[in-house]
Amino acid sequence: MLIYVGNPLLKQRAMLKKAEINELKEALTWPENAAEFRLWFGDKVRYGSPAEAIWQQIKGNERGTFGFYQNEELVGFAQAYEKVENGIHIACLIVNPKVRGKGLGRLFVKALLGNAWAQQQTRFITLNVYPENTPARSLYKSLGFHEAGENSGMVAMRLEKE
Repeated sequence: MLIYVGNPLLKQRAMLKKAEINELKEALTWPENAAEFRLWFGDKVRYGSPAEAIWQQIKGNERGTFGFYQNEELVGFAQAYEKVENGIHIACLIVNPKVRGKGLGRLFVKALLGNAWAQQQTRFITLNVYPENTPARSLYKSLGFHEAGENSGMVAMRLEKE
């Protein structure tokens, strides 16, 4: 599955595609420390774990697991899968630090949303974010998500189908 998205300001094309373990291995090089890793995976995945163990823990083969590419370079990694009936949950979302602040995170989330809404049964999309992750919370709010409570110390966010 390939989903192409474009941004005239970037003058480049980006694409969402199904990820394999090699994309996870590359994305695992992006967090510089355990605190950054926690923002990506939460408290359930241990920092420094082998990629194969993480892939198995996040059920990479069973869930919608995606890489986000710009000019054939991996710049994002995430999952978007049906967690509850009629709902898609976005998890494990990370953007390569060297391209942050350039609008690619927004493009990535929009591509994930487009893919989720293309599934007829989808009525809502959820995600969780740490309260201190202000840039991510702002991005999600700007895309229409609203804060829907707390989930294990994280802010639960939800977007309803219009």
